[in-house]
Amino acid sequence: MMLQTRRFLLLAPTLAAATLLGCSRGDAAALPSATGEQTALAVRAERPRERLEGETARATGELRAKLQATVSAKVSGTVLRVRAQVGDRVRKGDPIVELDPATIAIQLDQARAARKMALAVRDNARADLARTEQLAQADATAPAVLDKVRAGAQQAEASLEQADAQVRLLEQNLRDLVVRAPFDGVVTARPRNVGDYLVTMPPTPVATVVGSDTLEVRLSVPEGLVDPLKPGAALRGRSIPGGAPFEARVTSVGATVDPQTRSVEVLADVRPAAGASAGALRSGGLAEVDLGGSSAAQGPFVPAQAVVREGARRFVWVAEGGVARRREVQAEPVTPQWTRVRAGVAAGDAVVVEGVTGLTDGARVAVAQ
Repeated sequence: MMLQTRRFLLLAPTLAAATLLGCSRGDAAALPSATGEQTALAVRAERPRERLEGETARATGELRAKLQATVSAKVSGTVLRVRAQVGDRVRKGDPIVELDPATIAIQLDQARAARKMALAVRDNARADLARTEQLAQADATAPAVLDKVRAGAQQAEASLEQADAQVRLLEQNLRDLVVRAPFDGVVTARPRNVGDYLVTMPPTPVATVVGSDTLEVRLSVPEGLVDPLKPGAALRGRSIPGGAPFEARVTSVGATVDPQTRSVEVLADVRPAAGASAGALRSGGLAEVDLGGSSAAQGPFVPAQAVVREGARRFVWVAEGGVARRREVQAEPVTPQWTRVRAGVAAGDAVVVEGVTGLTDGARVAVAQ
């Protein structure tokens, strides 16, 4: 019995050491190594292209009416009758709404009566002046009397002119009770109805008329593509969505570059292409315009999805030696799929085009072939 106890005591330290060693090995397998390397993120990269063969440079923009007006009443009054509804085509001068003429009609009657009275006073003053001048020639009246009569006649003439002006003003106000279309077009809004009271200060909007036959497209063209565009240049485009074709002619090219987008505003008159419906082109719609020629100008070019926006700044990710490096760039889109990078990348750089989400500067990456 003593022998067995002694053997157990001698073996106990050995068993304990073995147990500790086993636990230590088990823990090392379960926990990640403190010196383990960061997992590489899978990305796909492409080298910038120097030319885009077969690609046509395009710009997107907004169709808008060259003629658009929000009309209002020139005189205050209550809407008596509505003559045009939203969607109606109108010709220049067509009535849109009519205001109640009752108040102005009464004022006009009063003004005409006042003019008659002023006319009678003027005629009497002229007659008095003629008699007084005859008396003055015969030295039968004092010069001061003649001066007074002459002044009265002049005042009567002025009063008649004022009465005439008041009549003309009210006659014009009576005509202005009818709010008319300023040009040929379509009524796109009419927020007032019968019974509404319209004021002139500030003017109450009565309707919006858009000249549907005179559209233009406003384009934001990358500064690197704007030089060939001159007033008079012919372009082709299509509406988005729908694809309704149209022809455009450049009317103006902006003189400044937007510092945020590095683009220049270009305006072009629009007309439907031969055989296309004019109704398919609407003010406020989007359009895509071919800028003419090939966009295979000076590169480099990268896929549009490779360029990341951060406020007004643009940057791309470049794979260098198995790590991601952030490069700030100057970029301008030339087609919906491609962006020209004017500074920040070189021809041989591996620009990340897929897997950019979650990248940080210095992160390990595995570039897919």
